[in-house]
Amino acid sequence: MTARAALAVDDRETMRRARDALAPAAGELAGAGSGLLTLGPVSGHLDELAAALRA
Repeated sequence: MTARAALAVDDRETMRRARDALAPAAGELAGAGSGLLTLGPVSGHLDELAAALRA
């Protein structure tokens, strides 16, 4: 959720911190472990962060 918020307000420092925190979980789903809540694949969030940080 931090990554999504940082992207929404173009907060590049928070984007970098979110990217670094999410990187170890690149092959996982973001969200609650119960499966009741998911924010999709972490890799998708990492791709969006990378694209925003290249801009």
